[in-house]
Amino acid sequence: MILSIVKYGHPVLRQRGKRIETVTPLIRELATSMLETMCASAGVGLAAQQVGQPLLLMVLDVRDSERPSTMQINGVEADIAAHMPMVLINPILSEPAGKEIGFEGCLSFPAISADIYRAESIHVSAMSLDGKPLKFRCSGLLARVIQHENDHLHGVLFIDRMDSATKVSLGGTLKRLQKETQADLPPVRKRGGRGLLTSRKT
Repeated sequence: MILSIVKYGHPVLRQRGKRIETVTPLIRELATSMLETMCASAGVGLAAQQVGQPLLLMVLDVRDSERPSTMQINGVEADIAAHMPMVLINPILSEPAGKEIGFEGCLSFPAISADIYRAESIHVSAMSLDGKPLKFRCSGLLARVIQHENDHLHGVLFIDRMDSATKVSLGGTLKRLQKETQADLPPVRKRGGRGLLTSRKT
């Protein structure tokens, strides 16, 4: 199912994701829908916050990109295409190495892009959609996408990492997008039930 992508100005983009303790059928359904949504939007990564769910969950697929990526599992070079599309649950990034600047866009910021500094390579520990531990080291576009989406999972946006001059130059565009998004938000309800998804064990 194709989901609506949340745009800048929606408060969920600033929410830290909740840990997923158990991969429930609803989590599987969400991940599948996120992959379909990402593909339909010609994206290479998507975080749960971007579809309105503040959870520690991201999906990605870099196999068709011309920008290079590397991936090592237990120190051995891995075939990236064989691991795509990828679902990462409760990801933890560690051991950043190097620093490089690279072009980034974001599905939550239509028509906005910028050069952003990121670590060249990172180590990733996460849970896969089948509930198994997943550990690997990556660099190139794969590392950049994971760092971008991991920021989303913690309420950080790529505009927060732009240099001052770039952010000032985009100020008017960002204000318009924020205003348009907030104008479309439903009225705040004083009381409401739990969201559709939960990270509690069942």
